[in-house]
Amino acid sequence: MTERRYGSRVPGPAVPVSRSSGFTLVEVLVALVIFGVIAASVLKTMQGSVRQQAAMEERLAASWVAQEVLAEIRVRSPWPPVGEKAERVPLGGREWQVTATVEDTREERMRHIIVEVARPDGEYPVFTLDAWAAKGGQNGER
Repeated sequence: MTERRYGSRVPGPAVPVSRSSGFTLVEVLVALVIFGVIAASVLKTMQGSVRQQAAMEERLAASWVAQEVLAEIRVRSPWPPVGEKAERVPLGGREWQVTATVEDTREERMRHIIVEVARPDGEYPVFTLDAWAAKGGQNGER
């Protein structure tokens, strides 16, 4: 006796054809598209986080440089002379362009100290520190 498959024109008993249990090409392509969209979103988020962390680390290092320069100004003289000084300061494996400016204020016994820290190739400061010096009194910073 010969076996016959469904749809066959050969006489005999019908035997079901086994279909392979798997995914169709369309299902696989849809899954790949969904995976690609999710992976792209995760990658974009991670890149943004890494970029933001690097910027925060740079600002932190620049703030240390500014505080160090301000401390040097105050150690040299509690009443710093009016003027501007630019220098390069190494810190944390980098070199920073620092501009310290001491200005008179409306109040005769106060001076305004501005310390700007930038990358050597940057035109804008990464960090700016404002401080004040009082003649014969306490110094303040902001």
